[in-house]
Amino acid sequence: MVKPRKILFTEALESVLINIWGGTKDHLDDSLIRKTREALVEIRGIYRFRGDFKGKYPSSIQYRLPRNRAGYLAAFGQRHAYPAYIHMKKIAAIKPEAIPQPDKKGKIVVTVVGAGAAIETYGVCLFYNENEQKIHRLQLNLIEKESAWKPNRHTVFEKLLKGTFPKLDIIPWDIDIDLTKDSISKLANDYDKIRETDILLIYNVLNEIHVNRSRIVWKNLDFILRTCAKPLLILVMEPSVPKARPRVDWLKKQLVQYSDLILDEGEEEISFESEPFMIKLEGTNLGLNDRLFGQSMDGGKPILQKSVKRTHIACLLKPHSPVTMEQVDTQLKKLQMKRGKQGRFIKDKINKSFWEIYPSSIDTV
Repeated sequence: MVKPRKILFTEALESVLINIWGGTKDHLDDSLIRKTREALVEIRGIYRFRGDFKGKYPSSIQYRLPRNRAGYLAAFGQRHAYPAYIHMKKIAAIKPEAIPQPDKKGKIVVTVVGAGAAIETYGVCLFYNENEQKIHRLQLNLIEKESAWKPNRHTVFEKLLKGTFPKLDIIPWDIDIDLTKDSISKLANDYDKIRETDILLIYNVLNEIHVNRSRIVWKNLDFILRTCAKPLLILVMEPSVPKARPRVDWLKKQLVQYSDLILDEGEEEISFESEPFMIKLEGTNLGLNDRLFGQSMDGGKPILQKSVKRTHIACLLKPHSPVTMEQVDTQLKKLQMKRGKQGRFIKDKINKSFWEIYPSSIDTV
């Protein structure tokens, strides 16, 4: 039996770009290459100069527009796909017991906050299945407010994840919420999905949210953290530029209070100069990088960027211990009070314990 050919990363990424533009061919034609170039240069400019030149760059990016989604993935797709692999490699070297292990069926559950195209999940798959197939089923809880990303990320799953790891089953579950609004009731609808989470991935999303929304964002994240029933590996990685740091640092401070800190990097330049995460021109004049970055068109060409600067943190959150019978019994005794004839509260003598009064509760606590 012939083994399925593993797809090149840039080949899979091109399929996603075609899906975004609504193309019908196997490759981006010259017109779409030109449009993609223009879009990626514009997106890079917005992220670099947003807030510096009033009126020139928008304060937020409308990802419902295909142009912006294509520009974002062309500009950052490769550099956002690999960091989770590097992040988890560092954790495995420092505290290997913090790395979640697949269950008996080879399943891992990852909840992605601000999922977008969910291209960051590639690094998780590469970490587990680089040398052998450790995970066979990947359940993805995808938290995202912009529904326009849905068909694009499913192309990521089909072309990139399945193309690279053919025997991996992807089980996506879309959770349509806006983190900057009170979304507890909507998150509660997916309680059973969220509670099984092994890894919580918060990558490249907080820098999009103004710090004045941090309280409501934390309220939503706190619900997720309290819902999880298993030891939870929390991975946060965001841009480290000074103007983005306040949007990230508040979450770092909160997580340190609620979980065990494994790794905390104020700023690290992550370079993609070696395998298995090398970013380079293909050298064939046919590859996506060659056509986007290696050929002059209309008098110029964008630079192929091969590194990112990021601030990142990794924490381990252990699930809350169940309430013991002794704790419940003690609390009940404090509540066994009644009002006396003179209006004072006096203890109501009850000889039976809580568990004798409510024997069925023993199985539910």
